[in-house]
Amino acid sequence: MPYLTIDQLQIGIYVQIDLPWVSHPFTFNSFKIKSEEQIQVMRQLGLEQVRYDPSRSAAKPRPVPATPTPTMAAKPAATLGQDDPLVLAKKARIEHLRQYREAVAKAEKALINAAQTVRHINANLLTHPGEVRAEADAFIDQLAETFLTAPDVMIHAMGGRTDTEDLFHHGLNVTLISLVMAKGLGLSTERGKTLGMGALLHDIGLRDIPSRVVRKAEPLTDAEYRLRQMHCEYGVDLGRRLGLPKAVLEIIHQHHEAMDGSGYPRGLKGDEIAPLARIVEVANRYDKLCNPLDSSTAMSPHDALSYLFAQQRAKHDPQHLRMLIRSLGVYPPGTVVHLSNGATALVTSVNPERPLKPILVVHDPEVPKEEAITLDLELEPDTNISHAIRPNQLPRATRDYLCMRKHVSYYFDDGKGRKS
Repeated sequence: MPYLTIDQLQIGIYVQIDLPWVSHPFTFNSFKIKSEEQIQVMRQLGLEQVRYDPSRSAAKPRPVPATPTPTMAAKPAATLGQDDPLVLAKKARIEHLRQYREAVAKAEKALINAAQTVRHINANLLTHPGEVRAEADAFIDQLAETFLTAPDVMIHAMGGRTDTEDLFHHGLNVTLISLVMAKGLGLSTERGKTLGMGALLHDIGLRDIPSRVVRKAEPLTDAEYRLRQMHCEYGVDLGRRLGLPKAVLEIIHQHHEAMDGSGYPRGLKGDEIAPLARIVEVANRYDKLCNPLDSSTAMSPHDALSYLFAQQRAKHDPQHLRMLIRSLGVYPPGTVVHLSNGATALVTSVNPERPLKPILVVHDPEVPKEEAITLDLELEPDTNISHAIRPNQLPRATRDYLCMRKHVSYYFDDGKGRKS
């Protein structure tokens, strides 16, 4: 990219600043100039020249008698005071993001503990049913209380999942997605606990299906498909041995039924399907689209929502499908997006109360990966999401920078200690 002196700048020119992100008050290192004030700030920072992208500029540089030799001469100057509104705004943004990163770190630890709990529950269903029931009750009670009573729950897309943990994380994902939908639907805490238990254990019948069928990534034969369908019946039998209530058994039995009657095991239609089972059905289908056994066929979260709404709407409860979209946002966590300023970013978190204003990690090759810019769109009125991007359209370097995983797992924090 060529360089321009500060005197050559004007509104409409796209520039890149060669300073660490924390050393200037702008939201991005690269941006299109929108005001004379921005040029003045660059001058106050002591910048003698900045890089210039002609292809992304809407104006031409001002002419000058001579252009200085390009150098990396930029250095902060004391003329931009620490009490300057722009500096204070940047400091507030950095502090907000520090709190956000702490919340994500807390959620990562909680996800590990939750996965261990789910693994223990699955491993001891038959050998210690009483202990498992008590552990599952306590776990779901805690989740339901958080989701249904906390005023501000942030849903995060988490990485680091291994293929051997897919069943545990699928159960967790379906539980969390079901509960966040329950919050939007206004379910009581007790109903939420029933929903959470059914979502967590909806696939327990798979333990009685041969592993070669359960984990087969290739298309199943007709015989294998019929055998896999039996996990709904097997799950009810196991649930009865665990002493699960009728409403939970209905979820386990009906989580593959469809509103148009095309589901299984009984081809129920519409109101014949229990209301809570309809919630889990939507959450289960969404997660399966995002996290199939064959990761090469995985949809992005945004594409999965679009597919459910545009092509499979008749199969799902319309109220619950709308609530899924409202709860996760049009661009759910794990979606790659193109921003209004031309940048590429990964949606990492969404607040169900403000689903159109997610938090994103921005790809910027000029910023070290470990210091990647994190944006809360609620605090960035000049930056919007233009459209979603399919991950396979991205260069490998961009995917690596954004720490994209083959699988998307979700967890949350309840907003305690965070300022909004």
